[in-house]
Amino acid sequence: MSFVPLSYQISVAPQAHLFQVSLNISEPDPEGQILALPAWVPGSYTIRDLARHVTQIHAERNGQDVALHKIGKDRWRLAAGHGPVVVRYAVYAFDRSVRTAYLDDQGGFFNGPAIYLRVLGQEDQAHAVLLEGPEDWQVATALPRQSGATWGWGSFIAAEYRALIDHPLLMGTLTLLDFSAGERPHHLLIQGIHQADLQRLGPDLARICDWQQRFWGDAAFAEYHFLCMTSADGYGGLEHRASSALLCARDDLSGRNEDHYQRFLGLVSHEYFHGWLVQAIRPAVLSASALDREALTRDLWIFEGITSYYDDLCLRRAGLTTPAEYLRGVGKELTRLLRRPGRFLQSLAESSEDAWIKLYHPHANSANFEVSYYNKGALLALCLDLSLRLESDDGRSLDTLLTRLWQDYGRTGKALPEGQCIHLVEALAGPTLAARLESWLTEKTDLPLRALLAEMGIALHLRAACGPQDEGGQACEKTPPVWLGAHWRPHALGAQLHHVQSGGPAEQAGLSPDDILVALDGVRTTAEHMPTQLDALSAGAALRIHFFRDDILMETQLTSAPPPPDTAWLELLEDADEVVLARRRAWLEA
Repeated sequence: MSFVPLSYQISVAPQAHLFQVSLNISEPDPEGQILALPAWVPGSYTIRDLARHVTQIHAERNGQDVALHKIGKDRWRLAAGHGPVVVRYAVYAFDRSVRTAYLDDQGGFFNGPAIYLRVLGQEDQAHAVLLEGPEDWQVATALPRQSGATWGWGSFIAAEYRALIDHPLLMGTLTLLDFSAGERPHHLLIQGIHQADLQRLGPDLARICDWQQRFWGDAAFAEYHFLCMTSADGYGGLEHRASSALLCARDDLSGRNEDHYQRFLGLVSHEYFHGWLVQAIRPAVLSASALDREALTRDLWIFEGITSYYDDLCLRRAGLTTPAEYLRGVGKELTRLLRRPGRFLQSLAESSEDAWIKLYHPHANSANFEVSYYNKGALLALCLDLSLRLESDDGRSLDTLLTRLWQDYGRTGKALPEGQCIHLVEALAGPTLAARLESWLTEKTDLPLRALLAEMGIALHLRAACGPQDEGGQACEKTPPVWLGAHWRPHALGAQLHHVQSGGPAEQAGLSPDDILVALDGVRTTAEHMPTQLDALSAGAALRIHFFRDDILMETQLTSAPPPPDTAWLELLEDADEVVLARRRAWLEA
């Protein structure tokens, strides 16, 4: 490997869950080089305090210890001096997620910000990485390789620090699936126990990637890696410039449960779409950040909301789902929003600004006070798409807007300025729609989905939930007679509340999250039996409840209410006229 001024040597200690790192700095600042870990991970907008996983750190020059002083929670300063320095440190890796690092005797993964110390002032220098580990393990990354066999240990290089941390690594005994899309090589690598149906996954992933490349017309990468970890019930993804880090339940890959398999395809679709919208079409506020503090933006509805709209729409247009299946997903998305009283307290723009302190820190009352820029952002994107189509007789759509973003910002490498998307909508469709979009972003009201869907020959129906597991999206014949305004889970003593909806009967009765209900009208209750006990009631009935709070037995009286119509499902109207049917086909089959 040719000389590189900054180089990392990384080895693994699986049983201790440690990545052991040696950072060689050929020309540290003689007045005292500062080292730092990022405060947050690109694509995941919350302060992560990654330095808390550094278990030991020290520095040497010519075999002699060099003083290393901590000057902040995630930064250190070397003592002044001349000549190369080696900084040795260990990172504890036992977070099975796509954001940080995980390592055990079966394999591992790391996302760059959790591992690579930043040498302040030298971020634009080339950075080299030498990886070492068990001979029977494989390594997968989109980081350019300099030495070693394909999928083996070896050396890698990045042009600068931001590129270095944007190429995660997966290691262990890996299952490899190669496929081509848009004449570009793609690789799915799976780490962990699984029973993946590779013969089905290969063609399905190729269809997703082919459609998205045709949609954009170009790509910013020549080769792409999907790095997938499996676990019992994991789920998550994070986009990178030439790869995606994925976490899924191992059963999602088998295809035995069609909903779970479609969930994985939707995850792949979402993160791959980010290869354009986030990685190439970059938010200016976030891309200008030094990753050392929060960077507030009101535009996450674009980068996450629009992507969340297209992830399932891509599956429909690629022929992997039917129109009815796609609309079932839209119904579930709307149901999730309707069950959040917080939609009347927090705007979509505020949700984006508050990502740093709210979205990634959910609690029992989150639904009462917040909305998600993923969830409501996807539904806003649907409203914007249909509005553009209707007001131009299908001459323009959200597809048109994204094409413009790709031409002006993705291909040119210019970052998208804050708020610029609204100006582009105005240029594309006029001030009226731009003003409407602004109101959807800033007002704390429901979106005009019913009217817009009706123009596509689709009826929006609302009903009460059929039961605790009802996610919406389809019709239901039987609904419970009463509603408590609370969700519960099993507990050894009874039924423990984990969400109490604001304004509902449970809140009015003084019940709170974590209360353990043990008896209804003097009869013992459990999480399993409570639905049957409630079915015997009628709306307006008084219900005596005994419950434990902090090990103290308490009693209250609750007045039951009829269940609210907070569950959505969409119906394709086949008797719509040909103009409407053609409009619907142009949307769902483009």
